[in-house]
Amino acid sequence: MIRTILFDLGEVFIDGLIGIERLLPDQIKASGQDMISAFLGEPLNELCCGRLSEETYLSQILRERGWPLSVAALKGFIRTNFRRCVPGMEKILADLAEARYELVLVSDHAPEWVEYVRSVHPFLQRFAAQFFSFEVGTMKADPTTFRAVLRTIERTPEECLFIDDREVNVRSAESVGIGSISFRDARSLGKELQRRGILDGGPGSERNLSCA
Repeated sequence: MIRTILFDLGEVFIDGLIGIERLLPDQIKASGQDMISAFLGEPLNELCCGRLSEETYLSQILRERGWPLSVAALKGFIRTNFRRCVPGMEKILADLAEARYELVLVSDHAPEWVEYVRSVHPFLQRFAAQFFSFEVGTMKADPTTFRAVLRTIERTPEECLFIDDREVNVRSAESVGIGSISFRDARSLGKELQRRGILDGGPGSERNLSCA
């Protein structure tokens, strides 16, 4: 029986780095995909595992790409993107809390970013436990992350369900026996939770499609 729902954060509840290309100024002569690619790779992993500061990470990007931005400006664009919510997801979170499921956050994130996200998104208080890669020391693509989470929350894999937008993370959770759902949007997630008997209804009406 499912007792605990494990959730990703970025691209599931709030925008992560995807979408920042819409905010960067026109002086950056690059495609949206090239802009996103600048943030990815091993430096991002080092940042999210707490082995690299945001300042160093962003300075490296600006230096390598030659973008006409300051580190402070780039920090601002990133945080503006983090303010955006994925429509409908706070309603699903509230419904799961009302149904008395234990809610747990498992996220690959940097400490500086988490500090900001917590300051602007009070819905994070609904999670009984929050596990971030910079605290655990590993990313979700590494199955040891999920083993560590299970030990801490004292749950078996069969008691948990994991929801994430990245297939590599879904496969990682499934490799330790945790059933998973690949996230696309709140409406399809609500239907899948209903199909599994976890929720009585879908993600709510149109008026509830904002996580404010």
